[in-house]
Amino acid sequence: MKIYRAISAFLFITFLAGCTPAPVTQPAITQDPTRTATLLPPTPTGTATPLPTPTELRPLTLVFYGDSTLKIGEVGKQGQVGFSYVDNLRMLLDPSYNLITANYGGKSARWAYENLEQSVLSLDPNVVTLEWGWDDLHGCLGIFDRNTNSLLDYKLVALIKDHIKYLKLQIDALLAHGIAVFVVTPVLIYGGLPWSYYGPNNEIITESDRWCNYNLGVEKLVEAQKQLVVEYTTDQKPVYLVDAWQIFKDHPNEEKMYIDIPHPASRGAELIAEGWMQAFTASKIR
Repeated sequence: MKIYRAISAFLFITFLAGCTPAPVTQPAITQDPTRTATLLPPTPTGTATPLPTPTELRPLTLVFYGDSTLKIGEVGKQGQVGFSYVDNLRMLLDPSYNLITANYGGKSARWAYENLEQSVLSLDPNVVTLEWGWDDLHGCLGIFDRNTNSLLDYKLVALIKDHIKYLKLQIDALLAHGIAVFVVTPVLIYGGLPWSYYGPNNEIITESDRWCNYNLGVEKLVEAQKQLVVEYTTDQKPVYLVDAWQIFKDHPNEEKMYIDIPHPASRGAELIAEGWMQAFTASKIR
């Protein structure tokens, strides 16, 4: 698999520099019952799906809210830096839909919740896709012992618990506004992750000859995300899973899956878009 190592160090510096977000005052989130996406009832076996009436057909606003694995670069800059499955979705969804990419590299689920009001709710969405978690484990130093390069379970458990807490707060806030939610799991990374640390001037220093198996921690986080979505679907809440982790695990040797270690390239973005469309179609949102 061809990997573009020349840009890898720059992208990891960007990712690691944002791993510890500054505290932000949590916004007051109020309920808005008018922002409900239309969910068609399940169709009985053997009957045709009824066509929506003209009043049911309306443009939707879809916000994609996540870290740099959603999109590398500045918020809203489409097709300029890296790849995003949102670009693929523009060609697959109704052209009247408004797709908004709100990507914030290096941020955590806690930061995402604390900034939900201005970053997402202010956009008045009908559907929101959440893609957080890769940065929540804080790199090799966050979950591995430096001397033995072994996974520190107690640190991992604490970080995952914190992640799920703030992911759930986001979902609950969105559901309170009548907004359907899609959760995209983090992708399986290519190979290992290089160790890094802060230098005397607060600069990121990456150790190119020292790596950890970061996937060991991310996989546990993905499992927790899946369980959270199951809890909502069991309660018949409009929360849907797009398992990008499994998508990448199922395509280990394909070309153009990664632009570097964690970020999808053209084929990776295409496959995530296909997975998202499958979940969206099954949701019967109109």
